[in-house]
Amino acid sequence: MISKIVLENFSAFKKVELDCSSQINIIVGENSCGKTQILKAAYALSQIATIKDEQGSEEAVKKLLRDLFKPRSRTVGGLVNRQVGIDCKILIEDSYGIPFELGIQSKSDSSVNLKATQDTDLESGVFIPTKEVLTLLPAINSGAVDAKQLSALFDGTVVDLCNAFIKGDTIDEKQLLNSDQRLGGVLKLLNENVGGQYRCRGKEHYFVSGKYEEYKDKERKGIYWFKPEPDSELSTTMTAEGYRKIGMLQQLILNGGINNSSKSSLFWDEPESNLNPKLMRMVVKSLLDISRNGKQIFIATHEYVLLKWFDLLANKQQRVGDNIKYHLLSKDPETGEVTCESSDDYSLISESAISDTYAELYDAEIERSLGGRR
Repeated sequence: MISKIVLENFSAFKKVELDCSSQINIIVGENSCGKTQILKAAYALSQIATIKDEQGSEEAVKKLLRDLFKPRSRTVGGLVNRQVGIDCKILIEDSYGIPFELGIQSKSDSSVNLKATQDTDLESGVFIPTKEVLTLLPAINSGAVDAKQLSALFDGTVVDLCNAFIKGDTIDEKQLLNSDQRLGGVLKLLNENVGGQYRCRGKEHYFVSGKYEEYKDKERKGIYWFKPEPDSELSTTMTAEGYRKIGMLQQLILNGGINNSSKSSLFWDEPESNLNPKLMRMVVKSLLDISRNGKQIFIATHEYVLLKWFDLLANKQQRVGDNIKYHLLSKDPETGEVTCESSDDYSLISESAISDTYAELYDAEIERSLGGRR
């Protein structure tokens, strides 16, 4: 689990510090405030923490950063805040408060510095980018697109997720459904909303209609299985892109990418992208259940509907309620400096420019319905 994120002179930030919830962290802000950069920075360090002791780790770290952020001139020095022009650092702390820090030189691509007082209690996380990747898998498996081409076309979040689907283990679906009540429940909910299941099995990638059913005999009462509809297979490309985003969540659960380990985090950049608004309630409910199962989640969004569903669906009981922290990014229109304000109170978001835009839309509709009279 990540308990703190600090970015100093990094990208658009002079200095921001996020004290993180162990359950759900929602990073909110208008375009170009740096929401994705915060997610990528935390994701990068969670990966780097697992390779820091390997031989040649410095080159591995620099490649990871270049592939993930695609900085100008393809040098890690391009990640330093241009206005500041001095060295920068990224820091995360684990659940025990143990820091893990990465320093980057501003005018050199020859050195990155890793600092850790002791081994951190972190595992590499999973990052879901705004783009769905299921439609890329057949081209990768067939050899039409190799690893070098894939890296040239997309950033590291896309490449990593493709590899997670292609190389991920296949776990026992029936066992998961019937032994893990929360993740099994999420699978059933996802299936109910898209009417089937996306499958990544070897070189086969497709969608099949069907539903989860309970066995009817007494010996297996209470045990569920997925019942496909005959002759209902479709190529992934022939399904809606919003459904394919749900399919990525399905597959990450089915291959163990999303599990109940509290040492790794799930990062999702703009879940609402290409998603029908009617599916947002289901997505929020699924993420709440995944987090209740022990998985820390980071979300970047500027979608009011998604935010409001979190407010409405979260358990707000004082002792056993959901732990959601909102991190609001704001950019100074004159200096361009980005600041961050954090709170576990949804009212922080209700006072933002995002909610103001929806209020403005509502006011305009009322004004029109009154014929211009207010």
